[in-house]
Amino acid sequence: MNILNNPLYHEFVQRYANDPLGFVLGVCGNAVSPDQERLLKAIIDPTAKVSVVSGTGTGKTMSFGRIALWHLLCFPVAKYDGKTEIGSNTYIGAPAIKQVGDGVWKEITDAVTQMMSNDATRWLAENIIVQAETVYIKGYKSQWFISKFAMQQGQSVSIAGKHRFYQLIIIDEAAGVSDEHFEVINGTQTQGGNRTLLASQGVKQGGFFYETHHKLNKANGGNWTALCFSSENSPFVEKTWIDNIALQAGGRDTTEYRVRVLGKFAENEHENLLTRANIEPCFMDAKQKDGSLNTPIINENEPYGYLLLVDVGAGEYRDDSVCWTAKVIGNEDFGDDARRVQYLEDPIITNTKNLREFRGLITEQYAKLSNARIVIDAGGSGLELCKMLEEDGLDVHRVYWGKPCFKKMYKDRFFNQRACAMVRWRDATRQKRVRYPKMDNLLREKFLMQASRIPYSFTDTGSARYQIASKADMRKKGIKSPDIADAMSFAFLDNVYYNVSDNENAIKNDDDNLIARALEKLDNL
Repeated sequence: MNILNNPLYHEFVQRYANDPLGFVLGVCGNAVSPDQERLLKAIIDPTAKVSVVSGTGTGKTMSFGRIALWHLLCFPVAKYDGKTEIGSNTYIGAPAIKQVGDGVWKEITDAVTQMMSNDATRWLAENIIVQAETVYIKGYKSQWFISKFAMQQGQSVSIAGKHRFYQLIIIDEAAGVSDEHFEVINGTQTQGGNRTLLASQGVKQGGFFYETHHKLNKANGGNWTALCFSSENSPFVEKTWIDNIALQAGGRDTTEYRVRVLGKFAENEHENLLTRANIEPCFMDAKQKDGSLNTPIINENEPYGYLLLVDVGAGEYRDDSVCWTAKVIGNEDFGDDARRVQYLEDPIITNTKNLREFRGLITEQYAKLSNARIVIDAGGSGLELCKMLEEDGLDVHRVYWGKPCFKKMYKDRFFNQRACAMVRWRDATRQKRVRYPKMDNLLREKFLMQASRIPYSFTDTGSARYQIASKADMRKKGIKSPDIADAMSFAFLDNVYYNVSDNENAIKNDDDNLIARALEKLDNL
């Protein structure tokens, strides 16, 4: 039977067209949080403009899927200006089409599946056709549908010129969408049944999404309803996760915590990772409160290992080649097995472009150490150095720090391995899990200058993840390549493990590291 000829359907529309909350509770069978309830009530207005800035795990994506389905099912016919339109149109966009598929589309599919399993709603679900690129009402594929589209920078929006009386546009990860795209979208939303819904994490200050929460919101005389979803208030988020984010971020007053948990906008998005005040207490010659100097953080009777951390300075944006020797223990970010690093004196720093000479200096240092491992940036000239040292039979771990991380927990937090290494190094410095050696004044000042001038921001597509400013962007700001700091951060790269030293006082067998090395081999395979 055509859905429009089914009396049950007209009863359904009359019941739920002005009650999206009742639709989610009664038809989809989902409980909702107070934040989700506010959103569902805000979207009732036929010309609603709603913008949600959200932390992680607040249920906004689930809400978007249910709202899209509510809009599809509850607005079958529009009569205006002497004409009749069959069906509603819903467009769901994001900076990348995969984000729509992984997020809102999955929620729509889950809701339809739930409806199909319920005897009371199966008749309705049987009229919904779910395909990879569209969801539509049976018999009305080109008129009555939900469709998805991508909104990449520099490309035209595929919904330009689209008009429908009942039209809903949903934009996920809206902070990553250019203002030009929003100009096109706003130009389509001109009729009495046009709703617009935006959401994102508050990864940057500025842009149209940011303005919907400031000068364009209703509190300031605009026409946007601005909502904030905090993970702290979400029943879908475990307290232990929130505590871990606070620990990782360095506190609840940090930018990362504001964005990922509180659902607020980043402040000073291009601030630097570290300050001199963070770093100076970690020098070996720094005085403690009682006037004594710092002591080593790794004892001789612990199962530590040695890493040679090598950054090759023959690339376009680099000045120096650097090799730090580091005593390392631990593999985690916090707890008893948190990584601790003691950087030893006399790093190798040279501006020579002669790789063979640099190779010789590294080999000499390697020979002095027990079971050492060499960690090298294998990009550019570093690849040739890797080959040389491997031909010498040395234990070399190649770093490709422009690539994604290995562990999911790091993929979710960091844009690439470079961001992972530098932020974990920052966290260890803040938590005083590192020791920097006494340096001569020139080297100390050079290191402090580099380490305190590393700009970062958060990605504006997908979940908020750390990203470090590119070397090219740093040069534009007059910031030289932080080669000394880069090399130091290698000790905190995802998937970099150490061999336990054969020092006569060290514990010979370390099960954790044996397991870690085995996992690394599996990753490489």
